[in-house]
Amino acid sequence: QSVTSFLFLLIAVSYSIKKTIRIMYDEIKNQKEKLDHPDSAIRLSSAVHRFQMPNINSQRKLSFARSFSTTGRHEKTRKLMLNADTSRKNLMEAVSAAKVSHERVVADSRRYRPLINQILVSCKVQPEMAMLDERLVFDWLSGLERSKDPFKSEAMMYDLVMCIACEGLGKAGVATESSIAGEFAAANREYAAAAGVFEFLADEYLPKWAARGSQVDDSSLPVECSVETAKGLSMLFKANGQQMAVATVLIKPGTPNYSLLAKLCLGIADQLEAFVTWMRDNAFKQMTRLEKDFFTLVTFQIQLQKSLSCYFHARSLWEEKQEYGLAIASLSEATVSIRTRASEAAIGVPDVLKIPSLRSLKKDLDDLRAHMALLLETWEKDNSAVYFEAVPRSVPEDKRLQAGISIGKAEKYHVKDPDPVLLSLAEEMLQRSDSDLARELQEKLNAGLES
Repeated sequence: QSVTSFLFLLIAVSYSIKKTIRIMYDEIKNQKEKLDHPDSAIRLSSAVHRFQMPNINSQRKLSFARSFSTTGRHEKTRKLMLNADTSRKNLMEAVSAAKVSHERVVADSRRYRPLINQILVSCKVQPEMAMLDERLVFDWLSGLERSKDPFKSEAMMYDLVMCIACEGLGKAGVATESSIAGEFAAANREYAAAAGVFEFLADEYLPKWAARGSQVDDSSLPVECSVETAKGLSMLFKANGQQMAVATVLIKPGTPNYSLLAKLCLGIADQLEAFVTWMRDNAFKQMTRLEKDFFTLVTFQIQLQKSLSCYFHARSLWEEKQEYGLAIASLSEATVSIRTRASEAAIGVPDVLKIPSLRSLKKDLDDLRAHMALLLETWEKDNSAVYFEAVPRSVPEDKRLQAGISIGKAEKYHVKDPDPVLLSLAEEMLQRSDSDLARELQEKLNAGLES
């Protein structure tokens, strides 16, 4: 009987120990989950600016079919002009819709681009036949500028460039929507496509237009038509793509590679700073015309990415290298970097409550700050009780990250050279034109002799 009682007691004790171990395990697991990087870090690190779409001024009713009604009578030419009118109308409706579908903008831009390009090439190779029955005036409103005044030009290249810009900004819009939906890998691909579009404009189309011989003041065209702005947008979208790459790593289950994340975040900050420097040094006039809140968000992201870089570097030092004192110092710097700055020259992020477009970040920003504070407090307690490592006042220079990693890329963009269509005049019209020209020349000669 005593043996039986002892066995029951042993079983009870064993059960109690197992239960206690389970409770302790659950507590440790819950504590670890509390100290894992929060979802707010993912949302903040992937926050980007949503650009508006350029718009075609619907008040101006142009028609290629009407403008080329005389020289565009050939069946294939006539069909091209009618298709161009339809496609341009579809693009105008896509960019001006109450709720813009960026996928539709991209699709309609791609449909219209080869048509306007074919008309442009046809006029270039047959300049003597590029006579219009009705003026073509292309009227666009910028999607990037604060001012919503239209910009007019009779250059077909202007219409083609703005069409391609719609495709690039449409791709960026698709990327933004994908990131909001948590589809960060897809967003990364879309940003690479957007970067490729503007890299193409900056390196190929816009320089050719600038070299065509006619004088065009940058202030008379949307900023989308500036070589320097296109180059800047390509840089920006590469950085945005890298933001999506970081978010892709963070949403995966398990412990991420904190050392890699630290370098990627620093690389994003470097790219965004390079973008701002490029715009300031090469496109200052265009920079002043852009939406003001956009550059405030860029400033916010630069400082946030630097803070996250310190944060992930700290986690790498703590969990991978067991350098506890340095980890605490690095995390402390991360908490300072993410504070609201006292002035524009001070360390910290802009006050998001003062900027309407950034107010939605306030909740996540507070959550990330609280997480960093809790992690710092926990580490300091553990170090005081277990590790006893000295904590430097700041991270020594040789222990800081020396350089970030830039993996943002631009997908190669190409526009195929189209075959021209026939522009022609009826024979009797050619004869009449020759006689008119001879009469005009004789009148000029007579006027010269009389003077």
